[in-house]
Amino acid sequence: MPRMSNVNIAIIGAGMAGLKAANTLHRIGVNVTVFEKSRGLGGRLASRRTEFGHFNHGAQYVTARDPGFNAFLQEATEFKVAQNWSPNLHRGSGATGSAATGTNDTLSPIARHVGNLAEEQWYQGAPQMNKLIRPLVDTFPIQKQHRIIGIEPVNQRSFMLHDDLDGSFGPFDGVIVTAPAPQTAGLLRPLAPRFGPIDEVVMAPCWAVMAAFEKPLPTGFDAMLYPSAEISWAARSSQGDDALHRRTPDAWVLHASPEWSRAHLEDDKERVIEKLLEALRTASGVKLPELHSVQAHRWRYARTEFPLGMSHLNGMNGRVIAAGDWCLGARVEAAWRSGRSAAHSMIETLLG
Repeated sequence: MPRMSNVNIAIIGAGMAGLKAANTLHRIGVNVTVFEKSRGLGGRLASRRTEFGHFNHGAQYVTARDPGFNAFLQEATEFKVAQNWSPNLHRGSGATGSAATGTNDTLSPIARHVGNLAEEQWYQGAPQMNKLIRPLVDTFPIQKQHRIIGIEPVNQRSFMLHDDLDGSFGPFDGVIVTAPAPQTAGLLRPLAPRFGPIDEVVMAPCWAVMAAFEKPLPTGFDAMLYPSAEISWAARSSQGDDALHRRTPDAWVLHASPEWSRAHLEDDKERVIEKLLEALRTASGVKLPELHSVQAHRWRYARTEFPLGMSHLNGMNGRVIAAGDWCLGARVEAAWRSGRSAAHSMIETLLG
């Protein structure tokens, strides 16, 4: 049995799945190095900083069904990097499926308080979504802005990584890949037929618009769920303000529906902004205030529609493992569970 302090494992991706895998391995003494293509951590638990606050333009909230993930959220709450969220929620008819089928049924254009009708407790990162991963970040190194484009087997138990700037890293005793399914497939398909099923995973894109209005949007609600065929979600970014004390500028995040995002995937940002703001005006039934600023971001791989159906997938004698939310579903919890499972699988391989 190898000494864990002599084992080196690479994790590709610093989202919830990658960091959960890294944290699990690090806690038993494994040397872990995380490689992240972006400047920040959290993956789709993303937040964009502006002069007047943050936009949570990726995942908007999380829920917990797994006892382990629920315990993680309680720990994050104690660390003050997570908080309960109970927005005044307005549900559109699309929330029961019409938007998913592409029909034009829209939310009645009325601005009223309906309360949060969610059956589960909602949590957000505090003060922004990407802080939710803070309990998982430890002393292991995280190499940011390194896009890994190749995994080279040195032998059956050793691997080198190569990035898009001709950098090479390793050797590593194992690799866990937690990128979105199409990117993971591109890395792992050349290694073994075992990873072929990843091609069957379907992930939907999502256009996100971040709009800051000069005055508060005159609604009694803070969020809308499937208000129209164009928009699957719209929410005020600043929480905890009552209707009489809205802060300005009033920041909102709009998520386009998967169908609309696919149909307009290659549109320029200006056109996307125009169309989604018009959809917001129609769905909310109010005149939109003047814009202070507006931005758009395209998530090419945003939400899992057809998952792998297992917690992870391993190959190369168990030393290369694919993981991510796309293994189990569309929830942040699925990413956490998959990362945990991948780490445990790697431990079993190392101990075997």
